[in-house]
Amino acid sequence: MSVALVTGASRGVGQELARALAADGGFDVALAARSDLGATAELVEGSGRRALALSLDVTDGPGVAAAVERVERELGPVELVVNNAGTDRAFGPLWKADPEIWWADVEVHLRGTFLVSRAALPPMLARGTGRVINVASNAGMRPSPYNTAYGAAKAAIINLTASLAESLAGTGVHAFAISPGYVLTAMTKRLLELQEERGWFPHLVEREPLDPALASRLVLQLASGKGDRLSGRYLHALDDLDELLATA
Repeated sequence: MSVALVTGASRGVGQELARALAADGGFDVALAARSDLGATAELVEGSGRRALALSLDVTDGPGVAAAVERVERELGPVELVVNNAGTDRAFGPLWKADPEIWWADVEVHLRGTFLVSRAALPPMLARGTGRVINVASNAGMRPSPYNTAYGAAKAAIINLTASLAESLAGTGVHAFAISPGYVLTAMTKRLLELQEERGWFPHLVEREPLDPALASRLVLQLASGKGDRLSGRYLHALDDLDELLATA
């Protein structure tokens, strides 16, 4: 049976990706988050697949290593990792940011992606197969003046993914960065509140949110191996994978 590990799986995009991987991809899913995973586990099991809920802080190196070992032991070889865990609390101009909160945002996104990938890759490499999908954002591709920690972390993840893919060339293991696009989650709803209060996120005004199922579709395509020739690329939920492959 195919096994996936999804971090930040308790709600929002992570929950939808875990649900789709179980329901439409036939994956047993290990779910990782610091908050309650009961609802996501029910969605996975409701699709007839196994769920393994892991209370995990992705910035804890030994904890991450132990979690990956447990997944491999209890569910089986991990074929897919989706690094989705993230926080977004350091809002405002950089010179007014609390250094601890700012760095904590970066750590969850970037250190978490690094640690989970670092733990999951050796078994994948030994088997000669596997895929790592890192959830990024267009915030990493443009200025984010009032959300600098988030933007910097996502930019780093995009570069990390491209560099990782280069180092994996010829191993049978592939890495991708994706953006789910503008999806209404607790995180993005907070941005809308701040736009109303401070005017910090005008690009969100009257913007139509995307269906999170678009991100699920992209992840399922990549999980199937269809997009392996695009390893290292940053892909958006609105991208047409067939068109990208035709010009790759």
